[in-house]
Amino acid sequence: MANGNEIWSAAVGRRLGSFRKTALAATLAFCAPGLATNTLAATATETLIPLSPDFDYSQICVAPPAVPAPRNWSRWDGKSQSTISPDDMLRDAQTLFNPYSRYQTSPATAERMALYLSQVPFAGAGRALHLYGRILADDDDASLRADEIVRAEAAAIKRGTIEAGTFLGRLYREGEVVPADLKTSQAYLTAAANAGDPNAELELARLYYRNPQLAETADTSRVYLNRAISKMSERLGTGDCSVLTGFADILVDPDLGLDDKQTSAEWLQAAVKLGDVRAMSTLARRYLQDNGVAANHERAIGLLRQASALGHAASRLTLADLLLSTSQQGSGKDEAFKLLAQEAERNNPRAYEMKAAYYRGAYGAGTDPGLELQSLQKAAVLPDASLRTLEQLGIIYARGSAGAPNFELAKQTLTKAADLGSSRSAFELYNLASGEKPSIRLDKDPLDYLKAAADHGLGVAMSELSSLYSCGTGVEKDRAKARVWLEKAAAAGNAASLLTLADEAFAKRTPDGDAAAVDYLVQAAKQGDVEAMMRVSRSYRDGRGTPKDAAAAKTWHQRAMTADPGVATLTEARALLWPDALEERDAITARAMLEASAPTGNPDVLFELARLYIDPDPTLEPDPKRATSLFVEAASRGSIAAMLRLVDMKVAAADGGGADWQRWLARANASGDLRALLKRAELEGDTERQATVLKTALSRPLCLEKEKIQVALAMRTMPQFRQDYLGLFDQVMAEPTKDPSTQYQVARFLLNERPAEKARAIELMKDAAEGGKREAMREIGRMYGTGEGLPVDDKNSYMWLLKSARLGDEGALESLVTEILSQQTTLADPTSGDEKVEALLRDLAAQNSPQVATLLSKLYLRLSEGSPAFTQAAKTWTLKAATLGNGAAMLNVSDFYAAGTHGFEHSDAKSTEWLSKAAHAGYRGAFEKYAIALQIGFGTKADTEEAQRWLSKSVDLAN
Repeated sequence: MANGNEIWSAAVGRRLGSFRKTALAATLAFCAPGLATNTLAATATETLIPLSPDFDYSQICVAPPAVPAPRNWSRWDGKSQSTISPDDMLRDAQTLFNPYSRYQTSPATAERMALYLSQVPFAGAGRALHLYGRILADDDDASLRADEIVRAEAAAIKRGTIEAGTFLGRLYREGEVVPADLKTSQAYLTAAANAGDPNAELELARLYYRNPQLAETADTSRVYLNRAISKMSERLGTGDCSVLTGFADILVDPDLGLDDKQTSAEWLQAAVKLGDVRAMSTLARRYLQDNGVAANHERAIGLLRQASALGHAASRLTLADLLLSTSQQGSGKDEAFKLLAQEAERNNPRAYEMKAAYYRGAYGAGTDPGLELQSLQKAAVLPDASLRTLEQLGIIYARGSAGAPNFELAKQTLTKAADLGSSRSAFELYNLASGEKPSIRLDKDPLDYLKAAADHGLGVAMSELSSLYSCGTGVEKDRAKARVWLEKAAAAGNAASLLTLADEAFAKRTPDGDAAAVDYLVQAAKQGDVEAMMRVSRSYRDGRGTPKDAAAAKTWHQRAMTADPGVATLTEARALLWPDALEERDAITARAMLEASAPTGNPDVLFELARLYIDPDPTLEPDPKRATSLFVEAASRGSIAAMLRLVDMKVAAADGGGADWQRWLARANASGDLRALLKRAELEGDTERQATVLKTALSRPLCLEKEKIQVALAMRTMPQFRQDYLGLFDQVMAEPTKDPSTQYQVARFLLNERPAEKARAIELMKDAAEGGKREAMREIGRMYGTGEGLPVDDKNSYMWLLKSARLGDEGALESLVTEILSQQTTLADPTSGDEKVEALLRDLAAQNSPQVATLLSKLYLRLSEGSPAFTQAAKTWTLKAATLGNGAAMLNVSDFYAAGTHGFEHSDAKSTEWLSKAAHAGYRGAFEKYAIALQIGFGTKADTEEAQRWLSKSVDLAN
């Protein structure tokens, strides 16, 4: 083979002057005369391209023949015989597919043309087949058409198109469209290289560099790389300067091992000077990847403007996206919309899709659902409309986000997308056609669409299919298949499935289980699941399942708060409310977090916050009025649980946001929620109508354990449903469960209905208590105290009762009072009780916990009502709780000083001092009282202005 550099030198030597000549060897380096990069010098020294990238290549470049604009093929049906010659038709198809064309592109139209031409008897049929395969492989879902791609390229090879062999070899090497097969790749590439395709030699260089075990010698990769470079040099010698961009690509190709970004950029700059659109686009992309350098950002914009002016569609869209991302208004927006208008005139659907994204709020400029819909509608009718466009349009029609829902248009649009291979659209069709009140009717079983979406790898569809097999809904119940689909969904990145597996792994309570759980959580977090991000953060913080890493914990926490502060805060608050170790429960901090996050409007945040203002908790100040307003807001935002709490509270219209409890019940039932249906049955005054509602509940496909228990408990007292009640619990007990609530309910059922299984009931009750169910803790504590089913054990009795009371269980607190009183030898001496009790109380005192102090304050205040012997202990613990920051205890201390009761001396000054502490600590119940004390000068100097300020704060909260 003649040396490519020598041929090239002979052609242009007189123009270029002196340069270094070398022979191609088994290794490669690019460098300017006298200049070699460190990377290249390290890999080889013998072979050089003997010019600097800053040479004026315009002296030798020969402009390629002008490519004519493609004809308008938009009305051609893809089947009718064309009057245009096949060769001209193929040229148009190639132009329509070329991503660096300066004309309007349309891969969909090019695909139709290439397929048609592949069946026409003309000399270029092989090239048409190769183009058809390339177009299919360029699709996001190319792997779904892998067989067709291989068939087309194999047929092209038989018709003499050697480039098809190179293409197939690359596909088998990469393993993305077709399964990786290195031997097959090697065979195709070797045949293509022997047939004379220089690109095949470059592909072989990549193959052998990454897989040296396939090569005959250690230098095989470099030998093929040198051959490719030699042929590129020959082309440059003939004036083909497009190879300059090829040189740049080689220098940064990770599959060739030449990591020289600087020299690569210099070659791209040389190509840019010649007007090479691909070089402009590539170099701009490189600059944009370097976000840390502001100047590079400006250079990228300049290059994109150059390419846009030359008609390059991708550069126009990239530039428009860049401008909208940094300047949603003003000149940036104007320039971006001008670029989009230019592409829209060329019927480029991406322009309309970008406008739709802008109106959807993707660029932070607010939303306009109407204009988003219009943009998507315009994109959808174009031949190159993406499946994403059809999916989004169908969902907008179904949800009615830009007006009233239009289920017929949703069905048409989503069906079209599903037929084209959109798994997301297939899943949406399943959702619309399923359930008790389907929105659409389909020509085939909705399950077929679900299975198709799952088979195509859609994680959420796999997860749903797992649930159906687990429940036996629409398919035969099969736990094994349910598990398979759950694991497939997790492997596909479905966050819900990953969280389920994480919970299962954590439940093992082993180091290996914890490590596996964290791995699942990290996968879910990387998919963008905010709950998983927060749980990963906590794992790094606490060192559970992974070594402690404060920096990683902070990073994941920040990512979660940035992604969705409402969900992030809710996750963090719930971790504080239900920690693994109950002594770490911190309801005060949790409520403060949720209060700060309430403006996000997250209904779950609002509901959880409302509960903390009304449900018993030893450390929290109740505020029923605030709770009601939060329940109303959460219900208004769709929270069924909040609606039902308003029903339980029998809220009047004046307090219920204009709707009384009956209207909230009706609204909850309109959602079809099982809980609402059962609440309706509970409140139904007529027995026959109540039975009718319960029959409706029974007719539903009850899958979840909790659903079965809810229905069973709703009909427990009605004789006609006795067998249904027993049957539902039998179904629940037939399956293993680790859910504490389910374990507690099953335990109660066995104790009430099947006394012979008391031992099993107690084990389940223990499991529920260990799992955090406070009612189970109370029952276990009582059993240890009375010896009913468990041996008498005062220490265990107190331990479980205190755990339950810490979680706000008033029944457990009452039991504690009763237990301690029963252990006293005399009510006149509170220190003469059981030694185990005294030891336990000493241990609790040593914890110095606000929760413990508050709980013992309540406990001894309750005891002191029966005997003054407990007064001093009540005073001690109430003061301790107040000192540790409990607002209710502060107010108690203020009241006791004011009245001179409960062992406190009378002191107006100390009373107001504690009022002040409570008010400044944010305890709402102290605001008005402190204002009154300031107004009348009770225990402090009168201050009307300050009194008015606190009174205003109290009024603002009340409003």
